[in-house]
Amino acid sequence: MPRTADLATLDQDELFQLAVNASQGGDSASAIACLKQAVARDDATAKAHYLLGAEYAQIRMYERAVELMASALALDPTLSVARLQLGLLWLAAADTDRAASVLAPLAELPEGEPLRYFGAGLCHLIGDRIAEARAHLELGIARNTAILPLNVDMRRILDEMARLAAGQGAAAADSTKAHESEDGRHILLSAYTGNTSH
Repeated sequence: MPRTADLATLDQDELFQLAVNASQGGDSASAIACLKQAVARDDATAKAHYLLGAEYAQIRMYERAVELMASALALDPTLSVARLQLGLLWLAAADTDRAASVLAPLAELPEGEPLRYFGAGLCHLIGDRIAEARAHLELGIARNTAILPLNVDMRRILDEMARLAAGQGAAAADSTKAHESEDGRHILLSAYTGNTSH
């Protein structure tokens, strides 16, 4: 890992690639150091903000993760993966209104785009339309071949939905929403695991 003084000589692409390499190697400290250097500059990119937000989410600094994801979208509203992750963060915080607002533009993605289906599935989950949520998340998984860790994340959400429906009885299932329960928040937050290379 280069020293801070050396990082100052690197351009955005170099800093980003070093951060990706560090993240893939499990070195969050080095990844964050590179990305903090990147986002502090006038030419900071949306993808650098996104990746730094993802790194913060992985180390459970969720408020910073939200700030960075929001900054990424401010710089590039078309960065759909950041939009999905920010929506997941708001869901994990049980702020369903903000989650729905952030996720809604994913419905404008082209037919067949996996993130469109993931966003729709999460919006259905917010509205307690469980069958529709399950169908859209399954469709997104079937269509997604580009960001494979997302399939694992969405499968965890599906598994948690099934567990809550089957394991707690009808009364408990009626009173405990997947996005409001402690277990549900844990499952939603797990969606950051392994995703920082995207």
